[in-house]
Amino acid sequence: MTVSIKDFILHGVRTVFHNSKFVVLLWVINAISALVLSVPIYQLLIDSLGHSLYSDKLAIDFDLMWFAQFQNIYKIHIDQIPLNIYFVVGIYTIMQTFFLGGLISVFNNPQKNHIVDFFFGGVKYFYRFVKILVATLFLYAAAFIANDLLGDLIGWAYSNSESVMGDFVIRSLRYIFLIFVIGVISIIADYSKVSLGVKDSYKIFREIYSAIIFIKKNFLKVFTVFLFVAILGALGAIFYNLLNRFIPRTPYYYLVIIFILQQMLIIFRLYIRMLFCATEVFLFKDLSAEVETGNVINNQEM
Repeated sequence: MTVSIKDFILHGVRTVFHNSKFVVLLWVINAISALVLSVPIYQLLIDSLGHSLYSDKLAIDFDLMWFAQFQNIYKIHIDQIPLNIYFVVGIYTIMQTFFLGGLISVFNNPQKNHIVDFFFGGVKYFYRFVKILVATLFLYAAAFIANDLLGDLIGWAYSNSESVMGDFVIRSLRYIFLIFVIGVISIIADYSKVSLGVKDSYKIFREIYSAIIFIKKNFLKVFTVFLFVAILGALGAIFYNLLNRFIPRTPYYYLVIIFILQQMLIIFRLYIRMLFCATEVFLFKDLSAEVETGNVINNQEM
């Protein structure tokens, strides 16, 4: 029996909401990461405005003169902030890789969806997933470098041309192609991890190759489900931005409403990330089972 794309998505949604408890864990890690990044800046602002009435004015209208002075006074501290961001982003990415192993383990065996099973899956697949993460980062870097070189080539080709519209169209297509390439790399990376988890394999490059073959054979279903979930996440962000525009910044208690909306958006994005994982596991298991069943039938006929 062939499962439709709608069935894949509905199954993924039910699976995600059945395992909503993991969203709390992911949200806590996200909050801690945000806290680590924001505390240094918060301390600088407290030192600058903690005992100043000027903070009331800044809450209503931003002052560029104050900002320039703030940058000059705390230049040494501000220069260190990017390093903190890189460090936290690196740790956060590694932790997300760990959690992805737990999610794949839980979605692969729905009966074992306890917190202990989640962490066991994370530990079990962590080393293998990190290898795929490193390979993915190299592919992302290659895509951006190729995009920059293509941009230089387009600039050289249109350097003596007055066709502004042609230059605009070509550059727009370049960025669209870059987004497509990033999406394909992300899909290959995700399904490589799913293949490793479902098969419990240790052969990294073999499973990456298997994932590429799987995506090639089922590209329409795989890409359609991936695109649908991505659009769903984008719609949530668009809805938040539209709603956020109508909320005033003063008086101060409106900031509480904005903070709650931001947290709702973060939780929604975590659900979307889990939905990506759930649909990918379900797609891989179901479509791979169809191929294996077909091979068994062909062998019996022979």
